[in-house]
Amino acid sequence: MPERLGYALAALVAALALAFGFAVGQWVVAAIVLGVALALALGVFVESGPDSAKEVALIATLTGIAVAGRLLVHPFPGVQPMTVIVIASGAAFGLRIGVSVGALAALVSNFFLIQGPWTPWQMALWALCGAIGAVGSSLARRRLVFALMCGLLAYGFSTAMDVSDWWYRYAHSWAGLAISLTTGFPFTLAHALGSFAIAFVVGPELCRMLARFSLRIHTEVVWAETPGAASVHEQAAIDEEVLAGRVAI
Repeated sequence: MPERLGYALAALVAALALAFGFAVGQWVVAAIVLGVALALALGVFVESGPDSAKEVALIATLTGIAVAGRLLVHPFPGVQPMTVIVIASGAAFGLRIGVSVGALAALVSNFFLIQGPWTPWQMALWALCGAIGAVGSSLARRRLVFALMCGLLAYGFSTAMDVSDWWYRYAHSWAGLAISLTTGFPFTLAHALGSFAIAFVVGPELCRMLARFSLRIHTEVVWAETPGAASVHEQAAIDEEVLAGRVAI
């Protein structure tokens, strides 16, 4: 019930934000509220996991790595290593981690850059990249295929962001859409080629490193009792009897 209530609250906040945007036209405020709704849904999504404590720590670590990757190359327009990191996270850790890292890294990194109406779009699109990485995890073992997947997802990401830019800044016409796509094409191409190059050089190694880390944090040690030996509770009962003097040694 709390999980359903959390998702319902996030959906209500998102619906109110969209209604406010369409009614008043203040899409910057609406986008910020949408970001809050996505963050709320993300929190419910993570907490509903079977091992939420470990997952929260893991998501925080991977998010920090992704944010650092984005900020380090920010002076180079269009290049986004965070896309490869998010896809690799999904491939190594699964759907829940991939989606969480993608959405949270977008939100956190924009606090260091700038928040705006593009933030909810980036959160949703990078979360989608993490989800596709989880679904196509088998492709991470093949260098060229994984690099092509990262390049295509990066191209789709930037194209979708150009569409969002058209929605907020340009007239809602085919001419306005063409202007937005044409203006953003150099950055879209840089994102796609940069992601392809990064994934081709270090993609499989990054996925294997993350996969080994995943095995470590999910490994549990179970002590098996030696056949014929007394269990811990039985031995404790014997020790109590000895201490009480009721059993001779």
